[in-house]
Amino acid sequence: MQYELIAKRYIKPLMQSCDQTSLDNLAVLLTSLAKAYESEKFNLIMHSNEVSSAEKCQLVLDIVSSVGSTIVNNLIKLLAENGRLSLIPAIADQLTREIGRSKRTFSGRIYSNSVVDQASVETIARDLGTKMGATIALSYVASDFDGVRVEVDDLNVEINFSKNRLNAQMVEHILKAI
Repeated sequence: MQYELIAKRYIKPLMQSCDQTSLDNLAVLLTSLAKAYESEKFNLIMHSNEVSSAEKCQLVLDIVSSVGSTIVNNLIKLLAENGRLSLIPAIADQLTREIGRSKRTFSGRIYSNSVVDQASVETIARDLGTKMGATIALSYVASDFDGVRVEVDDLNVEINFSKNRLNAQMVEHILKAI
């Protein structure tokens, strides 16, 4: 959470100074750069006290040198200057989310203990997107939830259909009818 708040400070000026195409390209670049942080060797270098901040900065600049973007280079230098190169994955994630918000495109997940086929996932995504006035992409995640739960974090939407809750409500309704 703390990284997200700090990342937003870097994203805001980027959102104001870049056009949509540049932002999209920047998000793709930062997301691919963030994948380097998944490597154990890369993290050892980035967190080593034996490697200077300038060397860490140069390593990251070398990774993105083929793009030749002054915006990216300046961002990386600024992050290195403030000792925040480790924020790159959070910045990539937050930038992608902000671009999604501006385009009203969101992603979410469907949790269930029974398999939900792709056609059902697409139908739920389309119907929920229509209801919310947005484009929503959902992915199925197998879980131990007894029913179906749909979550779209950026819209603060969570919908539950629990078998236990449905049974309890049916029993309650029958008892009221008696």
